Amino acid sequence: MSEFAKRLKEIRKGKMTQGELADLLNTSQVQISLYETGKDEPTPELLEKVAEIFDVTTDYLSGKTPAKDATVDTEADTLAQRIKVIRVYYDKSQEEFAKDLSISQSALSSIEHGTIPSAEVIQKLGKMGFSLEWLLYGENNQPTSPKQVLEDTATDWERTRINKLLNALSHDKLKLCRQCLELFVSSFTKEK
Repeated sequence: MSEFAKRLKEIRKGKMTQGELADLLNTSQVQISLYETGKDEPTPELLEKVAEIFDVTTDYLSGKTPAKDATVDTEADTLAQRIKVIRVYYDKSQEEFAKDLSISQSALSSIEHGTIPSAEVIQKLGKMGFSLEWLLYGENNQPTSPKQVLEDTATDWERTRINKLLNALSHDKLKLCRQCLELFVSSFTKEK
């Protein structure tokens, strides 16, 4: 049995059926079974699609490396790369991030391979706090690196989430939260 067959079966099980994977790859369940039993090998294009679906490298699928994780350079030159950097930064699979954007996993895969996203997708990324100028045009029009943009956005997003929670509290509960937060922050400053 080929390394691809073993690894495909391993990463697919528990995540989806052979039929579901076949639908994502526009093939048949029988063909997926042939791949998993080592009776057929994928084309390079199909190998890429499988890697994207399961968020692993093609080298991992072919057995060239033991590491599942794809490393993404945070110095992204294209819109597709910047969108993938955002997804990887938040440690989300394509399926999870696609749900956040209200699109299908295959649509996100296409976007990460260079298809121009719809205005709605770009707006949703903007609502997540990302500078549309950075997202669309990259570092040339942004004073900081993509990594810094991601970290700043994540911090702003967390503050917004905290503020939404706090706004729902009564005065007494808000006062108690402030006291707890003061104790929490002071414990960190004492450690330094």
